[in-house]
Amino acid sequence: MGDFIGSIVAGILVILLIGLVAVISGTVVYLIWPIAIPSVFPGLVAAGTIAGKLLWWQAVCFTWLCGILIKSSQTNNNK
Repeated sequence: MGDFIGSIVAGILVILLIGLVAVISGTVVYLIWPIAIPSVFPGLVAAGTIAGKLLWWQAVCFTWLCGILIKSSQTNNNK
């Protein structure tokens, strides 16, 4: 019974850690986005292809999506 409870607690801690990393990295993206993106891609921002500003939650979701895409694109060559 103790192993079962320990695995549940470990799973909850992993979920909390992943969420915390997404919130922290999303906050960094939220703070940097309005400074960096319009400077690097002024034409795309003016045309509306890339957003010039992000909401905080959009930045968190963006980093979450990028993390999932990066992790899923990695290959395991260990055989």
